Amino acid sequence: MGWNLLRRKALTLLAFGLIAAGAWGAERPPGDEATARRAEDYTAAPDTGPLPPAQGHWGEELYSFALPDEDIVRRYINGLLSQRREWLQAVLDRSLRYRGVIAPAVEARGLPRELLFLPALESGFQVRAASPRGAVGLWQLMRNTASPFGLRMDQWLDERRDFWKATEASLDKLAENYRMFGDWCLALAAYNCGDTRLSRILRRESAADFWSLRRKGALPRETAAFVPQFFALARILSYPGRYGLEVGWNPFTEWVRIPVGGCVDLRILARDSGVPYEVLAAGNAELNLPMTPPGSYGYELKVPAEYRDAVEKTLAGAALPLLNFLVHVVRPGDTLSEMALKYGVTVELILEFNPSLKPRALQIGAKVLVPTGSVRSTG
Repeated sequence: MGWNLLRRKALTLLAFGLIAAGAWGAERPPGDEATARRAEDYTAAPDTGPLPPAQGHWGEELYSFALPDEDIVRRYINGLLSQRREWLQAVLDRSLRYRGVIAPAVEARGLPRELLFLPALESGFQVRAASPRGAVGLWQLMRNTASPFGLRMDQWLDERRDFWKATEASLDKLAENYRMFGDWCLALAAYNCGDTRLSRILRRESAADFWSLRRKGALPRETAAFVPQFFALARILSYPGRYGLEVGWNPFTEWVRIPVGGCVDLRILARDSGVPYEVLAAGNAELNLPMTPPGSYGYELKVPAEYRDAVEKTLAGAALPLLNFLVHVVRPGDTLSEMALKYGVTVELILEFNPSLKPRALQIGAKVLVPTGSVRSTG
């Protein structure tokens, strides 16, 4: 992650910390008495179907599970509304890119609808977010969490940044946590600190619920803040119009997955299909290179539905692989790994286009086809 993203995430965490410490207190947002009163009304409602309109509607607020009647949640709500509205608006806007995938996945598993907003807390709905501890993607998955759910992490891609696959893995993990602990507060806590660590805490302490553990100071500091932060964001983002945020009427992005039979350079695909490169790069942020992996990966390119026909037509009509090539003439001392590093590709990619090449016995003067750049010879 770049320094700017690290700085933004640090500022967000600091902001939440200031709320918890009381620096923002429980003061009501200036000139927004009605919002403050709603933020203090914690009457739980049963799950009776779809949420009502979020804009210009003053009916009852409905949630999938009871929101906790805890002062720390109210303080987070009021602090966010009074000091972090710009950030909330940015998060809400970014969420539109992914709701079309996340919301149906939540519903298909019978999970609480509000889990849709967990990436707001984890990454601010930024698919390339990464933490100093190594958590990556919308859902901030660690390697040891992602691997059991089949997410690949190698020199070609890091599927923790695949918003589709990471969503499915994260929701499966949350469902697993709920089956283990039987309580959504504890399931969320385990998502943050790990189910093994939380299980040890529960065995050690007499308290068996999250809020008692929090009051006793038995939880890691980050976890103690994580759950109330989530509930605060879930309440605001479930009904953004009621909290003074702008709610547009643009539809959510509808994504489709298109099988790719082999390596395709996204830059060439963008040029030939007319689809903006930025769209292809953003939709396939798991790629470590601006190209899809070899055919053995069974990779599926993710594009907004409006671009489906253009991409499929381009892929089907390509007489040659959608890649540019250069020719490298082997010199004394050359190795495939050095060659790959020099041209910004992988050893596997070079071997795919040079099947007769023997990595440990490169012949001086041999010509190696390297899929990158423009066709030219280097010697």
